[in-house]
Amino acid sequence: MKKNLNITNDELMKLDYKYTHILKKFTNENGKIIPQRVTNMSRAVHTRITKAIKQARFLSLM
Repeated sequence: MKKNLNITNDELMKLDYKYTHILKKFTNENGKIIPQRVTNMSRAVHTRITKAIKQARFLSLM
């Protein structure tokens, strides 16, 4: 089951822990990170997303 996330390349380029409204698209209602096979993102992009989500969690932004 692929998930359509409607995210632009500009949003992907400025992906950082500060943009929680973008990062919330990559988490489910329980706060878990959606797997790469579901989001259909490349490995490099998904790694950046994962690191940004974990950093935002550590700083209590999410």
